[in-house]
Amino acid sequence: MTPDQTPWQSLRQRWLQIQRVPDNQALVSPCMSVCIMKSNADECHGCLRSIEEIARWGMSTPQQQRDIWQRLGQKIEQHFKAT
Repeated sequence: MTPDQTPWQSLRQRWLQIQRVPDNQALVSPCMSVCIMKSNADECHGCLRSIEEIARWGMSTPQQQRDIWQRLGQKIEQHFKAT
């Protein structure tokens, strides 16, 4: 994340990059180093993952990682359509 980017912008940039990764390869983590759990939702403010998804990321298969990214990607795109 560059100093002039918000976590959302950085996450969107990463989302666009991982869409070009072959299906059988592990994906880069969505972690934005903004590790604050939202009090009104079971998700991190920086990466939008649940605590379970964060804890299991390193042990997840490429398909499981891709499934998480797909869910995050939907939220990311909704965010940018609304702004």
